[in-house]
Amino acid sequence: MELAIILVFVFIIWTNEALFGKSLVKEKPKKTADEKFAEAIKDYLKEGFKVRVDCPKDNK
Repeated sequence: MELAIILVFVFIIWTNEALFGKSLVKEKPKKTADEKFAEAIKDYLKEGFKVRVDCPKDNK
């Protein structure tokens, strides 16, 4: 009897999306190319960039 209950439970979980139209496992939405590009620019700017200025200390 317990085996039948477990099998029914597994069957319902396995076919949940087909039966009820929703999934128990939440999937992350796939990122578009624009979102990936924006994240790449954000990471690049977060690291910063070095600027070397060559000017003498005496500006007389």
